[in-house]
Amino acid sequence: MIRLTFEQKEELGFNTVRSWLQPASPYGIARLKEEGFYGPEQQAELERELDNVAVLLAALSENEAAVLSLQQALSGLKEVRGTLAVCRERSLTEVELYELTAFCLRLRDCIKKAEALPGYEWLHGAGFIAPDPAIRILHPEDSSRISFYIEDARTPTLQAARSEKRALELRLRTEEANRPQLIAARQEAVLKEEEALNEIYRDISEALRPHLADLEHDAEAAGRLDAAIAKALLARRFSCSRPLVGGENLTLEDALHPLVAEALKARGRAFVPISAELSRGVTVITGANMGGKSIALKTVVLNTLLALSGCYVFCRRAAVPLFANLELINRDFSNAERGLSSFGGEILRFNEAVSRLGEGLSFIAMDEFARGTNTEEGEAIARAAVSFLSKQNAVTLLTTHYDNTAALAVRHYQVKGLKKLEELPEGTVSGTGTDRLRLIEQAMDYGLIEVEPGTKCPRDAIAISRLLGLPEEILKEAAK
Repeated sequence: MIRLTFEQKEELGFNTVRSWLQPASPYGIARLKEEGFYGPEQQAELERELDNVAVLLAALSENEAAVLSLQQALSGLKEVRGTLAVCRERSLTEVELYELTAFCLRLRDCIKKAEALPGYEWLHGAGFIAPDPAIRILHPEDSSRISFYIEDARTPTLQAARSEKRALELRLRTEEANRPQLIAARQEAVLKEEEALNEIYRDISEALRPHLADLEHDAEAAGRLDAAIAKALLARRFSCSRPLVGGENLTLEDALHPLVAEALKARGRAFVPISAELSRGVTVITGANMGGKSIALKTVVLNTLLALSGCYVFCRRAAVPLFANLELINRDFSNAERGLSSFGGEILRFNEAVSRLGEGLSFIAMDEFARGTNTEEGEAIARAAVSFLSKQNAVTLLTTHYDNTAALAVRHYQVKGLKKLEELPEGTVSGTGTDRLRLIEQAMDYGLIEVEPGTKCPRDAIAISRLLGLPEEILKEAAK
């Protein structure tokens, strides 16, 4: 089970990317909200969801207008599942019956447009049951106009009550005498009309009950179809790819973090794609501060979460296991409210992750683990954690700048790091504030390279400090 706080999902960018999914109907919104993450026992269900996205991507390519027309029709559906539930317990009111009538007529239009989609027959869980039986009960005239009105001739009692009411209303407009008696008589006729209508509403509600399950099925199918269209549109917008799911190795090729990529693009920069393979044991990413280790970790975790939530991923290729648990151990500012330091919060999160290791294959991502204490003890704790996790049923990704931590890793990646200052354009080391931060972007190569486990971390801190404008006197003293 994936246990991430709202703040962690926010920091990873997961909440933002999911907010880019724009379903058109309340059923699609509910589907995405309830979907959650697929676990080890749900591979077939996840594959079906990804199949749907693939079918709709192909449909967008072949006949985009048909997909968008269906999405527009879905946007007209209002939430009626509460009304369907009420109908099982009591008679519906006129307003509720109108809502169901509108839903059924609009649903019929959605079905017509869905069946016109290229590849519709290949979609899973998006097959509709025609609402015609319910329409015949609610809307006997079966016109395309959305309305709900009980005709006089529906029952003799209703016809008599309305005839009497109209006659009395005519007399009230034309006669001056006996007005109090006429008003009282009209009120009596109105009560008779209401009683006749309530009886009809009871009969209609009773007649609808055998069809409620079909309408609930159609609401579910509309939600699944709507959500899959939203996923397909997002995948097309960013040229995302379908992840392979299953197995034990987590592999990403040319993966992007879309939020960071968009921010860099706005500044005329490009995100350096990340490729990595993580297997059972510990994979370590090392690099200098500001070298992109945390972004690399977030890129891996974000794309893993997207795959496990039935979305295409921001990678050229990805293979993602169906993890029993996914744990993120990073700075959790909510721990401050519990009176914990960031280090204390990390240790508690680590203990929780360890307690769930017996539940199946876990994915544990740790960003600069144990950095919140002194360097000597922090490095010892991080190294011991790597030693422990290398023996567990877990795929672990750890970023660190501690030298000896990677020696026990199954795989070691290093951020390529800072270019030599002499390779930078002349006059680059100047400016202040934001200008100097931009220099870091120009001087840093954020790509990952695989190195031998235990390779020493890059030593770029002094060069970064120089780019950020630390006085030369301090830099010389530090260099000594």
